[in-house]
Amino acid sequence: MPHFPLRLTLPLTLALLLAACSPGGQQGAGSGSGNARPAATRNDLDAAPAKTTALAVRTVPARTGTLNVQRTASARLRADRDSNVAAQASGTVERLLAQEGDRVRAGQVVVQLDDTGARQALENARLQAQQAQISLDQARTNTGQATASLGAAVQAAEASLAKARQDAASAENLYRLGGISQADLSAARSALAQAQSGLAQARNNLAQNGRGGQSSLALLQTQLETAQAGVRQAQENLGRTAVEAPFAGVIASLAVEVGEFASQGSPVFRLVDEGSVKATFNVTPADAAALTPGTRLNLGYGGVNYVAVVEDASGVAGTDRLVPVTARVQGGGNLPVGGTAQVRYRATLGNGVLVPTGAIQVEGGENAVYVVQGGTARRVPVTVVAESQGRVAVRGVTAGASVIYPVPPSLQDGASIRVGTPTAQAGGQNP
Repeated sequence: MPHFPLRLTLPLTLALLLAACSPGGQQGAGSGSGNARPAATRNDLDAAPAKTTALAVRTVPARTGTLNVQRTASARLRADRDSNVAAQASGTVERLLAQEGDRVRAGQVVVQLDDTGARQALENARLQAQQAQISLDQARTNTGQATASLGAAVQAAEASLAKARQDAASAENLYRLGGISQADLSAARSALAQAQSGLAQARNNLAQNGRGGQSSLALLQTQLETAQAGVRQAQENLGRTAVEAPFAGVIASLAVEVGEFASQGSPVFRLVDEGSVKATFNVTPADAAALTPGTRLNLGYGGVNYVAVVEDASGVAGTDRLVPVTARVQGGGNLPVGGTAQVRYRATLGNGVLVPTGAIQVEGGENAVYVVQGGTARRVPVTVVAESQGRVAVRGVTAGASVIYPVPPSLQDGASIRVGTPTAQAGGQNP
């Protein structure tokens, strides 16, 4: 075998390999074996390239739940029992028996005015009543004694009349028999007339004494009653120097200090029944339907939070289409009645399948989400029930479905996808 140098061997080998791989070389080989092969397919630049690449996506689980939202409303504070208690008498403030913030019972004295003059007036009234009672008692005694004496005089006159009648009758008989003279008969008749006149006078005296006594006693009785009324009035005036709490509550404020003069009718302290402090605010009809009696709310004022309990939310919406709600504030005795507070409550927006807001795609005026079915993305039309804080409650998608989120801009219905690690649903767990 002849020997070729190395520099001539390498070019020759490369030439043989290229010839064997060329179309002509293949055809020659095929014709030599008797099997003809078709020519290579030409390139079509207009044809779409085959979809061999899957789009990487992430998903969130669609879960059934309720979409809630926290709302804030401005509430006006009022109280069913809120009183500026006024002094019922004028006087200098002598003592303060309670301080602001103290709880007092009904009838408890809060402010004591100087009662020196009222006590003196009461003592004088009592003395006048005692004197009137003495005068009445003495008149009754005198009238009784006079009545007894005049009654005895009537009895004596009746006895004298009886004897005079008997003597006159005997004189008449004796005169007919001739036993006495005409002068004796006239004397007997005169004695009878005097006895009759004496009885009439005695009876008249008794009657006049009775009428006079009754009139005098009635006058004295009236004077006694007037004096007794004066005592009662003086007692009331004394009682008015002590300003009492008209009902149980909390002293919200004091308007006077010891030593100051309080005029009759001027407020001296403000009393609030802490159990009757209420907050009124307006909400939408949908929220009002959820704020049923007994629902607990949060009320904030001056950096302090209170619990408010809904009492009524059944009012009719006004011209602003809002419904008034009334809630009773627990422990709100120190709140300023007439002031404004902030009420916070949770409202139910709707029920459905919860998905992130970003998972909703709007195409042609229709809302839809993309869900994973096998290895493809499927567009599912949905109806939006409610939306809040990055979540949407929808109908039309099955709970438990894997919803694509975030949605890639190039995603189309039927696209091949490759699912990565699922993400937590936006907004946290369902309430």
